[in-house]
Amino acid sequence: MRKQLYFGLLIFLFTSCMTTKRYATFVNEKIGKLGTEKEQVKHWVVVTSKNGQPLNTVYELKKNSFIPAILYWSWNTTIECELSLELRTQYIKEGIYKALNKLNIKELFGVSTIEINLKEVPGKFLYEKKGDAIIFIIAYSINGLEVIRPNPINLEFEYIISNDDNSKIQRTGYILNEEKPLSNLSKSSKKLTWLYLDHFKKETERMGKEIVLDIIEILEKSKAK
Repeated sequence: MRKQLYFGLLIFLFTSCMTTKRYATFVNEKIGKLGTEKEQVKHWVVVTSKNGQPLNTVYELKKNSFIPAILYWSWNTTIECELSLELRTQYIKEGIYKALNKLNIKELFGVSTIEINLKEVPGKFLYEKKGDAIIFIIAYSINGLEVIRPNPINLEFEYIISNDDNSKIQRTGYILNEEKPLSNLSKSSKKLTWLYLDHFKKETERMGKEIVLDIIEILEKSKAK
């Protein structure tokens, strides 16, 4: 029986142990690798965020339980991660600048400046890892679930367009968040997290592009009047 208990301990250590400190290393390493792209900045476009928090990425352990029995072990860990607002805003900006660099909004519509304020920015998610192990005399069975669940916050924005003729256009709107939960089928916890962060960056850039498309639609309607 001592061998079974020892083996069960090894199962727990290698399949279930996840701390906020360890998880933070996964996120921070990937953020460093992703970096930010050097898109041509449009100095006549100002992008700000209403809420300046958090300044740094925040991790909070929401649930942590472990049940060690003689022949049965179970674990359940949930970590909430909120990426820094500066990082999230930068990804949105990249999407905005990418779209603007392909268009001539300033020349086509006589735009002087555009001020975009991001009121709500997605960037919070839950990492969940839970499972159980049943230890038999000569074998064992492990069941588990590892998933990242995004907090489905939509991107809320407001902007003011100042035209060359001194007229202004103001609008408030939102972009739907299309993030989906991501389950781990064959990857490590680290690779699962990295894959999610790749998806998150692409989704936030898409949202930035959608803001530009919204601006174009409004400008076209205003020009048609």
